[in-house]
Amino acid sequence: MKMIAACGLLCHECPAFLAHRDKDRVLQEKTAREWSRMYETDLRPEDIHCTGCQTDSDELFSHCLECTYRTCAHSKGLATCAECTDYPCEDLQSFFTFVPEAKTVLDNLKKA
Repeated sequence: MKMIAACGLLCHECPAFLAHRDKDRVLQEKTAREWSRMYETDLRPEDIHCTGCQTDSDELFSHCLECTYRTCAHSKGLATCAECTDYPCEDLQSFFTFVPEAKTVLDNLKKA
């Protein structure tokens, strides 16, 4: 199943999504270690779970649960920011400097 987050990230490639979907404890442990190191935080394997941006569930990774792009798009009844008349907004432009592949995804959706 392919799922694209509001911001253009690919949920179906995210380790938190995959670990939750596949009930993969090893991937949860590995991702918790890697993300704890990368983001200088303390994540536990139990923190690595997500049902994906497009679900109505509260079972989202902590960052996704508070994601301003997701909140904004969904409050407008949009699945992704590509559908927004303000695309790409200034906030999203900043995000794209860190994750340029998300811009490519949203640009392609906008064209379609």
